[in-house]
Amino acid sequence: MIVVVHGKLTEEITRAQVEQRSAPYAGVRVDLGAGDGAWAYRYAQSHPDRFVVAIDPVRENMREYSARAARKPERGGLPNMLYVVASVEHILDDLREIADELYITLPWGSLMRGLILAEPQVLDGVAALTRPGAAVHLVLNTRIFEDPVPIEARDLPELTPAYVNEQLREPYERSALHIEATRELNADEVAALNTTWAKRLSHRHPPPSVLIEARRVQRTMPLDPGSSSPPVEERAGE
Repeated sequence: MIVVVHGKLTEEITRAQVEQRSAPYAGVRVDLGAGDGAWAYRYAQSHPDRFVVAIDPVRENMREYSARAARKPERGGLPNMLYVVASVEHILDDLREIADELYITLPWGSLMRGLILAEPQVLDGVAALTRPGAAVHLVLNTRIFEDPVPIEARDLPELTPAYVNEQLREPYERSALHIEATRELNADEVAALNTTWAKRLSHRHPPPSVLIEARRVQRTMPLDPGSSSPPVEERAGE
């Protein structure tokens, strides 16, 4: 079952119910690590033809915007979106391959760390959410925190396009995420992201942020150590 937030209330729904609600729209966009859900709300508002799913492990973060989305349309409600409680490390079967397109924008905590260090559990979770062929858009940086820096952000390498190309391409590929392009965003581009973090950063000189454009692909599982069986084809995250 999928836990959905509506302000102070939650409910459990099935994958079939999500598919029924999203069927009239042009695909499903997922905002993973949604935080307060402001970016997902604005995206759904400006793209009424698309169904948007905001995912974050902390339901309290999404209370305000999920309450707005649950209103009647004439009062700012958005029938084309859901706020879901889940973590990338534990993707529910009901959420697998739900996204035609996935966004992660200025994440923090374990999600940020997992993406920058290419931790298999995090990368496999991202891949599990997406359908084959889905576009994956990541905007990351390692200097969004002020002292005291959270434990998850300490001792991370400086994120640059060179680091992505040299250190992340291979492990991302193993998790069925093919990196197609990467570049640094300038200050104006960071400010234009329209997330709560980006707005805070825009009040001072924004730190460098790196855009990673990836694509969810099929993967062939490698042989297990000591196994004589041939490789098998499987969907990412299973």
